[in-house]
Formats: sequence, C-alpha cells, structure tokens
Amino acid sequence: MSTKEILQVSDLTMAYGDIIIAENINFSVKKGEIFVILGGSGCGKSTLMRHMIGLEKPQLGDIFLCHQSIVTASYDERLGILQDIGVMFQGGALFGSMSLLENVSLPLEEFTDLPNNAIQRIATDKLHMVGLQGAEHLLPAEISGGMQKRAAIARAMVLDPQILFLDEPSAGLDPITSAELDKLIVNLANILGITFIIVSHELASIYAIADRVIMLDKAAKTIIAEGKPHYLRDNADDDRVRRFLQQGVAGERIH
Repeated sequence: MSTKEILQVSDLTMAYGDIIIAENINFSVKKGEIFVILGGSGCGKSTLMRHMIGLEKPQLGDIFLCHQSIVTASYDERLGILQDIGVMFQGGALFGSMSLLENVSLPLEEFTDLPNNAIQRIATDKLHMVGLQGAEHLLPAEISGGMQKRAAIARAMVLDPQILFLDEPSAGLDPITSAELDKLIVNLANILGITFIIVSHELASIYAIADRVIMLDKAAKTIIAEGKPHYLRDNADDDRVRRFLQQGVAGERIH
C-alpha cells in the first residue's frame, strides 16, 4: 500500500454463513479521490461499504484504512481508526428530535473534550460549509430531503475525517437537487482534499463526480470492471459493463 493510497481492500470475501455475496475483491483508493462503487441491485455494494467501515467482518481478506487494518485491529485501535472516517447512511439517518446543529454536534460531544462553545462553533461552520446557514435550529422534518442529506454530510465531516463514505447520496432526490449535491461533493473534495467513497447506482451522479469506479456483479460475485466511468462506458470489454453504463445519457464532469 503506497503513501498515495488511503484505503486498500485485499482478497476480500463477503459472506453470510455459507452464502457468498462477493469474493476476490481487490482495489485501492487514492487520497483525495472520489471513488464510486456501482452495480445492480443485490450485487453487494452496500455490504462492501459496511465491511469497509467495520460494521461487518469479512470471511476472508483484509481492509486497510489509512494504512491500518480494521480487520485485525483491537477494539481500542479500531475506535481510533474509525475516527479517521465519516459516514452518511442512505436517507441521512438524522435524529428526528434533535435540531440540525444538535445532530452535527453529537460526534464532537461523544469523541472530544471540547467546551460547548467550541463544539457549537465547529458544528455551525460545518453546516455553513454545506450551504445550511440559517437552518441550524430546524428539525429534520422541517427541511427538504436534499437539505437532510447535506446535514448528514456535515455531521459526517465534523471530526475532520480523511475519508467520507456516502451510501446512495442521491437516492430519492429530484434531478436538480441531486445535481446540486453532486456539486457540493466535488467542491468539498477539491477544497478540503477529502477522499470520498460513494455507493451509487445513479448514472448521472456517477458521471458527474467519479474520478474512478468499480463495478460489482451479482452473478459473477466479484468486481467486473475498474476505471474511469466514461472510458468504461465506451471501451469496456465486458458487455455487462457497457450495458449498465449506457442505460442513460452520460453527463459531463463538473470539475
């Protein structure tokens, strides 16, 4: 694993009991990259993300986050590694009884000894960074789905992680709101140098934001393509890859 690589998945097998979801999974992600995991329903995209953030244990193989194995780490080591990542789950997973500011403040309260005024200031700054200035004291039910996704990204960013994992960030959003979220992700990657690892099947977003993708296939139970999405769309040797990536009109990159 080179110094440019911030995540490496090595010979990974994901299984539930005797049922293999995917095997022989090998790839790495470079620092500052927007890396997208794509594929059809049931191919193991979200399962792979759960393995990478330590919620699932692989049957075989290893996963290195910031040059440390999350698979063989002790409990205390794992807690330290996980503070280098932030996660936005599908739907945002905000606490409905808490304001946006309280939601974003929560990781700081849990994992730091900062005084309350510093926590409030940092959380407010992160909300402003995602375009939610003036919405700090609103509840999740009082804002749109797109704003909820932005607030969830702010919460995932609040500990200044090196890697942000986003699970289907565009799911349920209209095309205009989805495009605005894509621009936010690209801006955050460019300005802050954050590495994004994103699970998505939304082709417009994939073409707009991805530096590189891998494609999982349910039947093959492994990765069947890796590279730049536009290149794979036009040049992949595997018909399954070309068909998947040619389902819609490919947009142009926004960075």
